[in-house]
Amino acid sequence: MVIRSFLLACLPAFLTPVLFGQTDEPTVYVSVFSTKLFVVGAANPQTGMFYQKPSEDTAWHHTGAKNIRANALAVFPGVNGRIRYTASGNGLHRTRDGGQSWKITTGWRITELWAVALDRTDSMNVYIGTAYGIYKSTDMGDTWKQVFTGFVSCVIVDRFDPSILYAATEIGLYKSTDRGETWKRTGLSIDRTRTVTQHPKDPLTLLAGTENHGIYASSDGGKTWEKREAGIDHATFYTIAYDPRDPSIVYAGGYATGVYRSTDGGISWKRTCQGFEVEHIHSLAVDPVNPSRVYAGTMGAGVYRSDDKGKTWRAVGLPGAQVGRIVIER
Repeated sequence: MVIRSFLLACLPAFLTPVLFGQTDEPTVYVSVFSTKLFVVGAANPQTGMFYQKPSEDTAWHHTGAKNIRANALAVFPGVNGRIRYTASGNGLHRTRDGGQSWKITTGWRITELWAVALDRTDSMNVYIGTAYGIYKSTDMGDTWKQVFTGFVSCVIVDRFDPSILYAATEIGLYKSTDRGETWKRTGLSIDRTRTVTQHPKDPLTLLAGTENHGIYASSDGGKTWEKREAGIDHATFYTIAYDPRDPSIVYAGGYATGVYRSTDGGISWKRTCQGFEVEHIHSLAVDPVNPSRVYAGTMGAGVYRSDDKGKTWRAVGLPGAQVGRIVIER
C-alpha cells in the first residue's frame, strides 16, 4: 500500500490509470441552458444534458429532454451513470436506467431550478435549489418538502458527513447540520453568494464565490471567513473547483474572468485566458482520473478544455452554448 501511494504521488497523471488498471475513461456531463446560435427557419442546436468520453474530444451526445433550459445536473456516483438528474426551468428530470427513459419528478409548483445535489451515501436523498428556495426529497425525487425560502444558486452535500449541507443564496451562505431540515447563516456576511465548494480532503475548509465581492475562504466549517484577493482583478465568481488529488491546486471562474488558478490552496491566484473566445466562465471541473485535464463551461462559447492544468485552453465542442454545470463521473 505504501509503494502504491508513493507511485501515485510521483508518476505522471496519465500513467497511473494504465499501471493500476484504471483504463476506463470517466464520463463528462454538461448542462446547456441556452445557445446563441439559433437561426430562424433552420435546424437549431439542442439544449439540455450532453455527455462524452474525453477521447471523443469535440463530439457530444444528447440525453434526456430536448430544448429545455438545463441549469444544472447531478450524477449518482458508482452506478455507471444510470441515475442522473437535470435541473431545468420546468422542473427536475430524472433517469434511473442510464438515459433510456426520463421523468419530471417535480410538479408544476416547483420550477426555475438552479442546483441539484445528491447524498453520495444514500441515493434516496436529493436536494434542489430554486428561485424560491430549497426542496428536499427522501424518495429519489418522487415527493418533495420545502426546507428553505429564497433564491438559491448552489447546494452541496458535505463529502464526509451527509447530514451537513451548504447553500449559496441571494441572502448569504447558509449551512444545515440535519440533512437540510433547518438552516442557519454562516459567518460570511456577504449577500449574493453564487457558489461554495469543499476541500476534497479537509471537511472544514471551504471556498465561496460571490457577486461583486470576490472569493472567500473558511477553515472552520463556515464559522469565520477571510477574503482571498492576492492576484485577483475581478469581483464576481460563479464556480470554484479543487484538484481532487492535489488540493493545493484550485481553479475559479466567473464574469469576464477567464480562469484563475491557485497553487497554494486559494491563497493567491494567477489568471489565464489563453485560448478562450469568451471569458465568462460558469462551470469548472477537474478530471479525477487525469487531473491535468480541466474543463470550463462558458457563457456563449461552449466547452473548453485544458490538458496542462489550466495553463492553456482550447474549444472542445457545443459552440455557442451557455453551459450551466459540468460534472465528471469515473
